[in-house]
Amino acid sequence: MDRELLKVKTLAQQEERKNAYQIIRRGDEIEIDGLTLELVDNFKDAFDVEKLAVRYTPLLAQYDYIVGDISADQLRLKGFYQNSKKVAFENKIMALQDYLYEYVNFGAPYFVLENVNPRAVAQEKKEKSDTRGRKKNQRSKSVTSQFKGKGKVNSSNQKQSKKRSFVIKQK
Repeated sequence: MDRELLKVKTLAQQEERKNAYQIIRRGDEIEIDGLTLELVDNFKDAFDVEKLAVRYTPLLAQYDYIVGDISADQLRLKGFYQNSKKVAFENKIMALQDYLYEYVNFGAPYFVLENVNPRAVAQEKKEKSDTRGRKKNQRSKSVTSQFKGKGKVNSSNQKQSKKRSFVIKQK
């Protein structure tokens, strides 16, 4: 594909995305996609309404904090949760400094938005996966109950699997 054609298509896509979400800014309060965000930190005046409109996705609505950093004139967004939530350390807001040191260019402009009303997108996904897991466990219990009393077959399969070994040839 020609570079010029790709550039034209990219710019057209950015214009389309910019119009997809209306962003209203009132001082430090930003409203986008039904969310109320508060601008907590704006290092080197990084916050730009137009860049946020181009990069925003509804998946960010689940996070308590949204961090945006600018590198090579491109905005990158990352979501963080409150410290009290049971998630991995790197996904908590207390890991923000580590994220800035490790993944953001030194001295690059960034901003932090606090989500006043986060949506529970992650909770919905978790509930769906739990029901699948229960069905799977119930199914495996019924399968094992069918083979009760056939312990010899299972033990011979275990013996065969112990005898198998693989030889890796080195070049």
